Amino acid sequence: MNTNYPTKCWYVAATCDELGDAPLGRRLLGRDIVLWRSRDGQAAAFEDRCAHRGFPLSDGRVDGDLLMCGYHGCAYTADGRCVRVPTQSYVPTGMSVRAFPVLEEPPFIWIWPGPPAAAAGSRPPRAPWLNEPGWSTFSDAWRVKANYLMVHEHYLDFSYAPIVYRDDVPPGMERLPAFNQIEVTETTVSYTRVLSEAPLAEWEAEATGLNPAGLYTRREKGTFASPAMHIQRWELEADGNTYSNVRTHAITPESDTATRIFMYGAYNYAPANETVATTLQSFVGKLVDRDKEILEKVAAHTGYEGWRSGVEFQADAAALRARRIVTVMLAKEAGRSALRPGWANTRPLITR
Repeated sequence: MNTNYPTKCWYVAATCDELGDAPLGRRLLGRDIVLWRSRDGQAAAFEDRCAHRGFPLSDGRVDGDLLMCGYHGCAYTADGRCVRVPTQSYVPTGMSVRAFPVLEEPPFIWIWPGPPAAAAGSRPPRAPWLNEPGWSTFSDAWRVKANYLMVHEHYLDFSYAPIVYRDDVPPGMERLPAFNQIEVTETTVSYTRVLSEAPLAEWEAEATGLNPAGLYTRREKGTFASPAMHIQRWELEADGNTYSNVRTHAITPESDTATRIFMYGAYNYAPANETVATTLQSFVGKLVDRDKEILEKVAAHTGYEGWRSGVEFQADAAALRARRIVTVMLAKEAGRSALRPGWANTRPLITR
């Protein structure tokens, strides 16, 4: 199967609050997966097929510390072993289903689809603002009919904002400046651009309560944290304070042509203000709808190969570096000799 997503990587399979008393079926990285919680609250993940006749275990039920198949009642423990077959007194030798390493770090449940032993030396990217005091959050999730790298590369560009979101950028902002800085490590890419002073956009004024006629400096930042996560920041400076809006996107391929996105928005001002929460959630929802529309239009028209074969702009610099990181990861998984990225360092590559 020709895919472009690494398997030696933690991916978000669900949010913590999605996983309750019933099994949850998901399509992840070309596989059908079932997630479930045992009696003690521990999350587990299996290949979603009973070892007997392939019936989907997501159509079964949880009984204490066992996941029960809804066809013949075969019972599985959290490590995937079958321990009971109701129609006979013994379990066939070696009867089991594939179990995947799982890590629950609220608000996400992460799954490792690669070799289980390789998971021990790795961990998912951190997003402390989702749980730290002083931050408020809201969430959304959606599915886009496009390759997951199209999603990453779309977010790592953002130069399209004055065109795609022309009614939502600050007044007079007809284009975004070039990156002020790009930092690249062996596994991550981050960029920063500083925007010229401008009045507040309508959503900024409603959310912050600041004077809309004033002039404010902003920073826009994006980070490819792993093939499974993108982080975007929009920071506004006013009266010595930084008003931060952070969108954390957990990006999980379902297949080569479909991606599931779990998004948490976070902001460090106006705590417990429901009006602000509603304003920001509505605003981000509009952006999401437009992003989804554009990505699906390109995917249906040219696919990822057409997307990646186009002429590149300066604004594509961060996306191209993320693409290279994924290429190296895939080469290593395939056992091929891969050149280390020439930009694999932590010093700034572009400064202005």
